[in-house]
Amino acid sequence: MTALVAGCSASGLTAFMTFPLDFLKVNLQLSNSVTRSQYNVTQNFSSMAQIMTGSSALVTGNVIKNFARISSYNWASNFMAIDTSSEKKKTSAPRVVIAGVMSGFMETIWIVPFERVKTVMIQNGLLEAEKRGNPNTSIDITGLSMDKRGKPINLSKQYVSPHAYYTSELLAQIKSGRPVSKFQSPALHSKVSHGKPHHLGHHTQSSLDALKTEFNKTPAMTMLRTVRQMYALEGFHAFTAGTMITFVRQVGSGAAWFSTYSATRQLFDPHGKSPEPMWFSLHIGKTQQMLLYVVSACAAVALTQPLDVVKSHIQLKNGKLLYKDSLSTAYKLVARKGFMLLYSGGFPRGIKIAVHGSITALLYNYFERTINVLGEQSVFTD
Repeated sequence: MTALVAGCSASGLTAFMTFPLDFLKVNLQLSNSVTRSQYNVTQNFSSMAQIMTGSSALVTGNVIKNFARISSYNWASNFMAIDTSSEKKKTSAPRVVIAGVMSGFMETIWIVPFERVKTVMIQNGLLEAEKRGNPNTSIDITGLSMDKRGKPINLSKQYVSPHAYYTSELLAQIKSGRPVSKFQSPALHSKVSHGKPHHLGHHTQSSLDALKTEFNKTPAMTMLRTVRQMYALEGFHAFTAGTMITFVRQVGSGAAWFSTYSATRQLFDPHGKSPEPMWFSLHIGKTQQMLLYVVSACAAVALTQPLDVVKSHIQLKNGKLLYKDSLSTAYKLVARKGFMLLYSGGFPRGIKIAVHGSITALLYNYFERTINVLGEQSVFTD
C-alpha cells in the first residue's frame, strides 16, 4: 500500500510538472510551422492554462498506469514465488523478469487511450492558439470557406490548421491535390468515407461534417468533453488508435533506458556490492547521477524517437483518415518532409526523460517517508 500511494502520487505530480515539455514535443511533431509562417499565422496562447491543456489526461493515465504496474508486478512475483529451505518464499531472477514483462504489458494497455486523449486535447489547445493568432479574419483556418460567393477552399492559397477536424471536402482535396468544385457530385465524398466509424453507419457524411464543424468552432478543453467529442465521431475505436506502435515504443524505450543506465552505472561504480540494483541510491556524486539520467535519456530518444513521432501522427485527430499503419505512416512522413522529421520533438522529450527519473525518485522518497511517519502516529492518546 505504501508503494502504491507513494508511486502513484510521485508519478502523477511529476507528469504534471513536466507536461509543458510534452506539450512542446507534440507541437513540434504535428504543427506545420513553415506553412503557418507563410500566411503569418501565429500561435497566440492566452494563458498558461492553455499550454497545460491535456495535462489532466496525462496525469490520470500516469496514476492508473503506475497502479497497474505496481499491483500487477506484486501479484505476478508473489504468484510465481517458490518455497526455500528457510521457509520463506522467493522469486527467482527469470521469474522476476517475467513479472516485469507482465506488469509492462498491463501498464501499456492503460497508456494507449489516455495518450490519444492527451494528443487530441493538445491539438485543441493549439487550434485555439492559431485561431487567435490568425491575422486574416475572413479566412477560417479550420478549412471552411467564409467567402460570400461560396467558393470552395484552395489549400495552395490558404492555411488550414493540422489541428482541426478535416471535413470530407477538405480530405478529398488533400488526397487528390485539387480543390473540390461545388458543382461536383456528392459521390466524390464517398472516396474518403472509409474513415467513418462503424457505430455511425446510419449517419450521413454530411452529419459527420456538421459535427466536425461544430467541434472546430468550440474545441474541447476538458478531458470529459474531449472524450465525448472523440466518441461522437469515432466511437470506441477512438481510444485504441496507435496501440501496437505504443507497445513497441514502451518496450524499446524501457530497454534502451535501463540497459544504458546499467552499463553507465557500472563504469561509475564498478565495485558496487549491492545484491540488487539500487537505481536511486548509488555511492556516487550528484553530478554523476545526473549524467546517468542524461546518457540514458539520449539512448532512449535515439532509439525510439521515430516511433514516438509515428505514434503522434497516428493518434492525431485525422490520423485514421490520413494514415493506415505504422510503416506506411513513417514512409509518408519521410517522403513529404524528410528523414529529420522522425526526430522532431526529440530535445524536449529527452529533457523530460532525464528529469522525470530524478524528480520521481525524490518525490517517491518524500511520499514514502511521509506515509511511514503518518502510519506511526496515534489519533487517540491516553
